[in-house]
Amino acid sequence: MAALLNWARGSSASLFERIQGEGRPSSRSRLSGLIRSIQQHLNEVLNSRPGGCQSAIGLGVVDFNDATATTSDFRTSIERAIKECIEGFEPRISAVTVESLISDADPLLLSFHISACVDFDNIGDVVEFNIQLDNNRRYCFSQDV
Repeated sequence: MAALLNWARGSSASLFERIQGEGRPSSRSRLSGLIRSIQQHLNEVLNSRPGGCQSAIGLGVVDFNDATATTSDFRTSIERAIKECIEGFEPRISAVTVESLISDADPLLLSFHISACVDFDNIGDVVEFNIQLDNNRRYCFSQDV
């Protein structure tokens, strides 16, 4: 209960991270922790499928096989689905852009670049991630900051 009393409304950590709080880390480690927390949360959110969560039916990204059934430009469709999912379920970032990355070595590889603004200690900063769809249809992250 003591950890909840020390919680500030502007905290960048998730609820469970704040509950387990241990002292006051430096600004640099807090920013690093924020980015790591956002990445972990996005990993869970983007690897969910719509309809899989009863309390948030729209949580997740449509399976790319479903996306190809509705449009000929499935990369654009997936970009839009990823962007909408992030904007709807990760409130710590804003101004999200998602771009498809095309690899000359492997043109069938589905990978995307995500950039967004994160407000940390009243200073706006840009965070960037690259994700790709693996063989199990799961999004895997690598951070490029």
